[in-house]
Amino acid sequence: MKKITKYYLNKASYIAIDAQGKRIDITIDYWHGTFTVSKRNKQLERYAAKLIKKKHKVNFIHKLQK
Repeated sequence: MKKITKYYLNKASYIAIDAQGKRIDITIDYWHGTFTVSKRNKQLERYAAKLIKKKHKVNFIHKLQK
């Protein structure tokens, strides 16, 4: 195998449980800068937007190199 030179964060999914015990799924596409929340929740939508802003197209190759 050739040397890996790029390693990007692409997509992720998260599970949130609200105060009533209901599950809310969050899917984030970091590469395209989009997200979906399975149930309308402004707090989670703000959080997902913040995650995208921090990690949009982030290269993690430094984590593989030692």
